[in-house]
Amino acid sequence: MIRAVLQLGFWTFVCGVCYPAIVYGFAKFAFPRESSGSLIEVDGKLIGSALLAQSFDHPEYFHSRPSAIGYDPSSSGASNLGPTNAQLSKKVEERKQYWIARGGAEPVPSELLFSSGSGLDPHLSPEAVKYQVPLIAKTKRISEEKLTRLVEETIESPEWGLFGSSKINILKLNLKLRSVYLE
Repeated sequence: MIRAVLQLGFWTFVCGVCYPAIVYGFAKFAFPRESSGSLIEVDGKLIGSALLAQSFDHPEYFHSRPSAIGYDPSSSGASNLGPTNAQLSKKVEERKQYWIARGGAEPVPSELLFSSGSGLDPHLSPEAVKYQVPLIAKTKRISEEKLTRLVEETIESPEWGLFGSSKINILKLNLKLRSVYLE
């Protein structure tokens, strides 16, 4: 019995204290920015994380994917509404009408209509971002060509060139838009 308790204590210490401390220390040393949450600061002010989506509801900025949880990182999750749910259909139709009312054309990219599984995805596909270009160009009075170039400069390649697809971080894009075309 004493041997079993000592084994439990030893392995709890090794697996519950030593191993996490080694992994944490290595991460802080090898990836200091990422292990701190990939936080983004502008003029010494924390404005967000490159890993979490934020709400951008001003018409002069690119919008993130809708969030079923209000972009709250403490409660990551989806709406869990199925494709035949009337509430989901209503939300999608409202989002579609929002984009059409702003001057967008049909079809509206699905990423702008449906929330993600986590509600916190910071990226959109280049196609969903390019859909917004004419709307923002009109609002900010910028040529679509210049805005398209800005968008193309922010496209992130798949991880290691293999995993996933090309994507655009909306927070980083909006920061670049703000810095290039100061308000």
